[in-house]
Amino acid sequence: MRQYLGDLSRSFGQAWNRFWFTPRDPLVLSVIRVAAGLVALYLVASYTPDLGRFFGPGGLLPVETIETLQRPDPESMPRRWRFSYLDYMQSGSDLWLAHVAGLAVLALYTVGFWTRVSSCLALVVVLSYVHRGPVLTGEVEPVLALVMFYLCLAPSGRYLSVDAWLARRRAASIPRTEPAPAGASNLSTAATIATRLMQVHLSLLYAGMALGKLAGDAWWSGAAVWWLIARPEQRLADLTWLADHPFVVNAWTHAIVVFELAFAVLIWNRLARPLLLWLAAAMWILLVPITGLAAFALLMLAANLSFVPPDTVRRAFSCCGSLVDPPAASLVEPPAAVRQP
Repeated sequence: MRQYLGDLSRSFGQAWNRFWFTPRDPLVLSVIRVAAGLVALYLVASYTPDLGRFFGPGGLLPVETIETLQRPDPESMPRRWRFSYLDYMQSGSDLWLAHVAGLAVLALYTVGFWTRVSSCLALVVVLSYVHRGPVLTGEVEPVLALVMFYLCLAPSGRYLSVDAWLARRRAASIPRTEPAPAGASNLSTAATIATRLMQVHLSLLYAGMALGKLAGDAWWSGAAVWWLIARPEQRLADLTWLADHPFVVNAWTHAIVVFELAFAVLIWNRLARPLLLWLAAAMWILLVPITGLAAFALLMLAANLSFVPPDTVRRAFSCCGSLVDPPAASLVEPPAAVRQP
């Protein structure tokens, strides 16, 4: 029994360390960073036409109103812990200056300039707008916040970034004595931790979406997709002709719930993973015309990439050339006899 328990503990520990701490290429996280940056830039930029109307002095959402709305809920996080630098903007000029600075930070984050710093600042920018105007948020912001938070933990600027381009220029200017193996120093334990956290959180998110649908009669009856189709204010395409095909609408509704439940469980199976990822792409693309949530669909597709191996992503983005090539490892130091003083 002692030997069995020892073997069990050792096997579990090795599997745990292999799952969380095996170094990984951060290419996938770099692709996710670009998608998350584009979505964040779009969301914050969408406030521009009504910036003063919502957040300005005498606007529709003064800080006192937000505090009043959040005070009755004892289970929610206290307002003092929901930081937003917009709370301290006392004039319209200050608000516009902060808004432009936030857009600049998100642009730097998207292109990958000073990514280690800009990733943290970009998360602060997004959360500031979420905390300042919680009644203006929707489905996108919670997923965007979790993705951007996990990207802060990893070197997400290693590829597809200005940082990578500058690093290549610096490496090209240094005389090489002996080439090091390509990509040897590019594997990162932090990239693995961030990827695994994103995968676990995404699985729980799919499970939560599925269980939330099971709590409503519309999804049990198969009419939920029809209610989405029938709303003219958000849809991008008119599919009301499906009213003559209730079987298709019912099947579509139930397929969404079944898929979300299956994704949360079967995505960890390597054999089922490719099929689920293709089905996820089809589901989110088909939902865009009837919901209008293009940004949310793009973000979910980007988060799903966390389950895709880096080599597969590199082949898919081979058209980008050197942007996705593994950077050379650290230069091998020359012998002491020829080393420059």
